[in-house]
Amino acid sequence: MSGDRGPTGATTRGHDASLDYHRRLLDDYHRMDAYEAAIRSLVKPGDVVLDVGAGTGVLSMLAARRGAARVHAVESMGVAGLARELVAANGLDGVVKVHQRDFVQMEALEAVDVIVSDFMGRFVVDDAMLEAVEASERWLKPGGVFCPGVVRMRLAPVGDIRLRSVDLFDEHLYGLVMDAGRKYALNYCYHVQLSPEALMAPPVDYRTLRPPKVSGGYDRTISFVMQRPGAVRGLAGWFEADMSPGVVLSTQPGRGTHWGQYLFTLPHVRVEAGDGLEVRLRFDEDAQLWRWSGRVERSGATLVGFDLESEQRLGRRS
Repeated sequence: MSGDRGPTGATTRGHDASLDYHRRLLDDYHRMDAYEAAIRSLVKPGDVVLDVGAGTGVLSMLAARRGAARVHAVESMGVAGLARELVAANGLDGVVKVHQRDFVQMEALEAVDVIVSDFMGRFVVDDAMLEAVEASERWLKPGGVFCPGVVRMRLAPVGDIRLRSVDLFDEHLYGLVMDAGRKYALNYCYHVQLSPEALMAPPVDYRTLRPPKVSGGYDRTISFVMQRPGAVRGLAGWFEADMSPGVVLSTQPGRGTHWGQYLFTLPHVRVEAGDGLEVRLRFDEDAQLWRWSGRVERSGATLVGFDLESEQRLGRRS
């Protein structure tokens, strides 16, 4: 099956990432093992499959190897060219058709039995694929399945970690005071790789997604009770995805995936066991940014309050 290319010069959604980005996805055995096992379980001989945000096409090729009759691999960015080469090199171009298109604007070509998609960012929404996942519903047959079937977004306060991106501004640099930069540094979400020991309270579920229904509902107030003393640094987010019955993909602290965790920074404050953290965390789907506000308290008294967002444009903080 030959692939199609979208109109040249058109503005399309997607990640125009480097080859090394895609290499990291392929090199993450937690990710690859979970998707391979799920595809082996869900795709039956003769099925029609859709791969949303196909990247290198590896998931499409696994579906073809499983016996799919046709696989539509939709990828908006230039990596679609590499996907075509890989599909041909593996002798699967008679089954896998690579479409270099903006998926949201693309009409459904046929009803499919299985949709597979790696749409999850570090805290799911930061890959900006919610609109594409929602759009995939028009392809799905009644009774068809989406992989992953359930995605749980999890949160926990973490502490006693180094956060150089913030801590630099507490230092004197060649005798110069740099602390005016701290207010900017706190208004950002950072990629971290945490150990389980960093958690200061048990994790809670923030939002449970059942694709292709993924939009809305990203606004929740959560309370935590600290289980140990330490210096709180932020609120860590990660996900657990039910890929197929018995197959779970987790990016929890200590797991060592390419995703790691997503850190919502908090003002540096020392706490004792029994202290509380109340935080309202909300995602603005139009602006594509997070906002989080709340307080750390002890016996009803506020130790520190905060009102932050994942927008670090310089000049916006007074």
